[in-house]
Amino acid sequence: MFQRVSTFAAALALSACAGLAHAAYPEQPITIVSPFPAGGATDALTRILASRMSTALDQKIIVENKAGAGTTIGASYVARAKPDGYTLLMATNSTLVTNRYLYKSLPYDPDAYAPIGMVGIGPMILLTNNKNGFTKITDIVASAKQRPEPLTFASFGPGTSSHLAGELFKQEAGINLLHVPFKGATQALPTLINGDVDLFFDMVATGMPQVTAGKLNVLGITSKSRLPTLPDVPTLAEQGYPSFNLSAWFSFVAPPGTPSDVLATLQQALTTTLQDPAVRDRMLTMGIEPRSGSARELTEQIRNEQPIVEKLVSQAKLPRQ
Repeated sequence: MFQRVSTFAAALALSACAGLAHAAYPEQPITIVSPFPAGGATDALTRILASRMSTALDQKIIVENKAGAGTTIGASYVARAKPDGYTLLMATNSTLVTNRYLYKSLPYDPDAYAPIGMVGIGPMILLTNNKNGFTKITDIVASAKQRPEPLTFASFGPGTSSHLAGELFKQEAGINLLHVPFKGATQALPTLINGDVDLFFDMVATGMPQVTAGKLNVLGITSKSRLPTLPDVPTLAEQGYPSFNLSAWFSFVAPPGTPSDVLATLQQALTTTLQDPAVRDRMLTMGIEPRSGSARELTEQIRNEQPIVEKLVSQAKLPRQ
């Protein structure tokens, strides 16, 4: 009897120790992978959130950029990572929705990630350089219809929000545009400024500083209504394309199989971060509306957007890569 009690007590003790060790998460620095280059809007947002979440978790958070292939490089890296809560992904709508319709064989399963929460959503702005003389949307459309060669538009990469915005603009305006993909805004912007490409749908955070500096012109915004922070920038909807309503969104996910208690800790830290007035102000300045940070909102966003994106990709006749 004594032996049985001692064995049971020992097992309880080991279990308690293991539970305490697991409950201590995080015990080491966390890495958040941003699937875009450093210096872009996604990278900047990730670093803002990482800094505040680091305080909430009382642990260092490192942001690592793994850019390229429409976010698939960073996404597949995190999908293969150990599911212990120490490697996370800043996932966009490209990662979790659009790529499934553009790639014949994705190197990751967009439905397999463990959702942490929805971060934010923000429209894009239509930018042109100072060399083509475009001052309004009608100038672009008129030029595109008169030119023998198509106008070109840059994007963050195949399947990204800026790519879809360009494809939607082609459909709505009935014009031909040639897609020129880049790894991110930091690569696309110099080519636009130099006149190597004609148009670019960019995030507010990276595009507007170039407008303010007089290097680029902004002709419209992709949201249904104007941004309070950019009251003088008209929407594409009010310029003759009433169904134009397209935004980029951001979320955090973890590798498949991440324990529920670890996810709960991360979700609480994200919620706390998104409720911080300083963080919210910085996001709004970037043109990004802070969201709830909940896994449920992220799951609903993915489900609701899939048929919309699938239809857009089909209508645009985008080839699978």
